[in-house]
Amino acid sequence: MARPCTVDYIIVQQEDKAKVHNVKVIPNEECVPKHKLLVMDMPFNTTRRWCKKFEPRKHVWKIKGEKTCEEYQCMVKDKVVEAEWKYLHANEQWQQMKNIMMEIAPNT
Repeated sequence: MARPCTVDYIIVQQEDKAKVHNVKVIPNEECVPKHKLLVMDMPFNTTRRWCKKFEPRKHVWKIKGEKTCEEYQCMVKDKVVEAEWKYLHANEQWQQMKNIMMEIAPNT
């Protein structure tokens, strides 16, 4: 007399149903009493996640010291004098000023 067995279910997300292939019950393989092993083929797309390149933060609080503040102001003034502002729009001027200040700001 054959023992009754329960076919288990495989839960899959709605969008992954089309990927499920070759579902079958392994007849002589009991994983739990009164249950048969159910197997399926489903391809997995393994995408490689690219890590964001580490950029050290600018330590702007170091500019608060008197000596450091004066040095920073002098370096910014020198760079601003060297920059060409004549034919730039306002947004481009702001971007260039930001780049100058961030370039000079201390990293450590």
